[in-house]
Amino acid sequence: MKSRTIGYISVMVSGMIFGSMPLLAKFIFSQGGNSINLVFWRFFFALPVLYFLIRRNPKLNLKVTGTQRKNLLYVGIMGYAATAMTLYVSYNYISTGVATTLHFVYPILVIIGSAVFYRDRLTFIKYLAGILSTLGIFLLYNGELSGSLFGIFMALLSGITYAFYVLYIDKSGLKALHSLTLTFYLSLIASASMFFFAIFTGQFTLDLTLSGWAVTAFLSIFVTLGAVNLLNVGIQRIGSQSSGILSTLEPITSIVIGVLIFNEILNFPIVVGCILILSAVILIVRFDPAAPPVETPPILKKDC
Repeated sequence: MKSRTIGYISVMVSGMIFGSMPLLAKFIFSQGGNSINLVFWRFFFALPVLYFLIRRNPKLNLKVTGTQRKNLLYVGIMGYAATAMTLYVSYNYISTGVATTLHFVYPILVIIGSAVFYRDRLTFIKYLAGILSTLGIFLLYNGELSGSLFGIFMALLSGITYAFYVLYIDKSGLKALHSLTLTFYLSLIASASMFFFAIFTGQFTLDLTLSGWAVTAFLSIFVTLGAVNLLNVGIQRIGSQSSGILSTLEPITSIVIGVLIFNEILNFPIVVGCILILSAVILIVRFDPAAPPVETPPILKKDC
């Protein structure tokens, strides 16, 4: 299978896994959990599994250069952890529908950022797909843009930090790392950041039911090894612009789950929004010119 095809599939599956998170999160909240605590455990529980997978593979290790270590800290805190913090804080001030809609300004921000800061060439297909996906996202939300200005700001900030994360992974040289190694370090940095944030805000708790702990562990491995790792694979192979657009499959997945499981209403604007997003995905996958060949991430020598 071609490298770009793997990249397309990886990002689309990643978006669908992320879109299924609310289903599991609602159950965890009913078992004594909260949003900030869940984000910490999501990162933390995945660490031993990632470590085991890396150590058992003779071709992989955790060795990174000094520059890569600095870049990992930077993107892990300012992009990976900051996105979770700002988005979940916004849920305390505005509805999750408004917050999610504002968060998904990030695909168009990735396109703008790559052109402005990195002088990337933007094809007509990417312009069109970016516009269609952005319009589609706003059509998925049916309510009014109301609520706390602070909450609105935090939701928008989460979109900015996530756009930074996607761009920085692509442009900083971190995509030269194997996706499992990259995901391990990002999870390590983010879990430490979220632990201190949970303690500071008084939301750290161990008071979950046995079922709550089991589903939390499953969500952690499912999302980190699935969604996060696959997104990193996609960024490595198709770049930040296409990855940002294809990841808008996430809200469509959430809507499908909401309709099938929670009996949520499916109306005309939502249908049109889904069609626009799917059209953007088809444009990227079918008609976007192939990028230059992606270099295979090098395998660093194992530490003695």
